[in-house]
Amino acid sequence: MSADTQIAGAAPPAAARLLPLYGQVQNYAWGSPDAIYDLLGEPPGGQPAAELWLGTHPVAPAEVDDAGRRRPAVELVGELPFLLKVLAAEKALSLQVHPDLATARAGFDAEERAGVPRDAPRRRYRDPNHKPELIVALTPFRALAGIREPRRTLAVVEALGVDGLTAAFRPLAADPARGAAAVLRTLLTLPRERGRALAGELTRAATGVAARAQAAPDLVLAADLVGRLAVAHPGDVGIAAALLLNDVTLRPGEALFQPARLLHAYVHGVGIEIMATSDNVLRGGLTPKHIDVDELLRLLDPAPSAAPVLAAKTLRAGAGGLVRYWPVPVDDFVLAEAICAGGEVTLNRPAVLLAVDGAVDVRVASAPLAAGAAEAGGERAGLEPAAEPSRLARGQAAVLTAPATVTLSGAGRVFAARPGTRRPA
Repeated sequence: MSADTQIAGAAPPAAARLLPLYGQVQNYAWGSPDAIYDLLGEPPGGQPAAELWLGTHPVAPAEVDDAGRRRPAVELVGELPFLLKVLAAEKALSLQVHPDLATARAGFDAEERAGVPRDAPRRRYRDPNHKPELIVALTPFRALAGIREPRRTLAVVEALGVDGLTAAFRPLAADPARGAAAVLRTLLTLPRERGRALAGELTRAATGVAARAQAAPDLVLAADLVGRLAVAHPGDVGIAAALLLNDVTLRPGEALFQPARLLHAYVHGVGIEIMATSDNVLRGGLTPKHIDVDELLRLLDPAPSAAPVLAAKTLRAGAGGLVRYWPVPVDDFVLAEAICAGGEVTLNRPAVLLAVDGAVDVRVASAPLAAGAAEAGGERAGLEPAAEPSRLARGQAAVLTAPATVTLSGAGRVFAARPGTRRPA
């Protein structure tokens, strides 16, 4: 029997419906005062909007419009294995790493057995999942990611001329392969006042770099970074720790993938972020939240590496537009972008759609009819009548209630997220 033959007596697949999706805005202090509001076509809300969540995460679950009735999206699509976000950073986020799947499961189980409340500030593992992340830049997007080549970092530290900083970074010279862990331990275990003093000295030294006529590019970039971090996190010793990392600015369309164990932080910009559904974060500075130094260093990969920047790969292209995606080595999600240029483009089995520019019509492919339904009015034998297209304009999102192929037409840009199989969208 062929794969397309319906088993006798089995219910036919349900036709996929495309429903408007309404995310929740997260008003964190580091957010932009206007970027997300502008995308949504709303006046600024009077407080920073840092993230727009478009998923089923229980902290801020999205809702759908089902025939005029607002319902939690999870009731219709189940729990999604990913969370799609719009992220708008006006100030830097915390330095952080995420666990791999085995570590997250073991850590979660241990804290459950110990009776640590899941919302306790000192809780390390709030769920048993890993948290790989991908951010695609919509604007120039500055980020820190991965341990920078030690010789470059040591040259910057020496040029800044802060004795306490030079001493703290000495392990990087003694052990270039693993010294970053020792540097972090030294910095993050400094008594609070000594840490604040070091951050202050470093900030003053960075200010003086601007007066140097021919400072090296790495030094100029580091001084700018220190100044930006000092405004957002004055007195935080994480300002010094940030010098360990690659400092990159993504061009629009470029992406950064954050695997487990990679130290990273977002500094400034607007992007589309997708991640596995998890809250597991081990922080290493630039935050008032709890820092567990031992657990952070147990997870950290201290080996120097390049920042994991990804260029988009084109999947389909034609006169009507193109589809591109960013390949990632995880099965939790696939993120693609459809760019419509007046014609039609096709997306296979998207779960969540988000328009970021222009407007497109979205038509969902027909589904097989139940036995005998074709005779009762199906337009084509064996198929449900095609649904009328839905309009998706800038800032609007939608979710499909079942896997289906969709066709987009018009002029606009749409991001599409779905559970991954490590194959293109």
